Amino acid sequence: MSIGIRLLILGLGLVFFMIIFEMVRRKKFREELSVTWFIISIAIMASSVADKIIDPLARTLGIGYPPALIFIWVVFFLLLALLYFSLVISDLKGKVKELSQKIALIEHEISRIRKP
Repeated sequence: MSIGIRLLILGLGLVFFMIIFEMVRRKKFREELSVTWFIISIAIMASSVADKIIDPLARTLGIGYPPALIFIWVVFFLLLALLYFSLVISDLKGKVKELSQKIALIEHEISRIRKP
């Protein structure tokens, strides 16, 4: 990979990191969700030198086609991200249900008090 491509990939990762950082700073993105995106931006920056690491590692593991190792890692981390976001959604769904029940109870109490 040429030095120009490496610098471009590194720059894109850095720009992505700064965008996420700025969104968190302006409170447009929640901190706990931003961790995953920070990791992704760091992975983008690290991919500028990935061939120096992946090729020897793939040879050591006996993988004949080094990009297959990258594909396996990407799929694995995407599954982890999906699991994390599923947990967040599940937690929020539970909180919405609980708040809906509390609102229903409050409305019931208000309607009972208003009746003579």
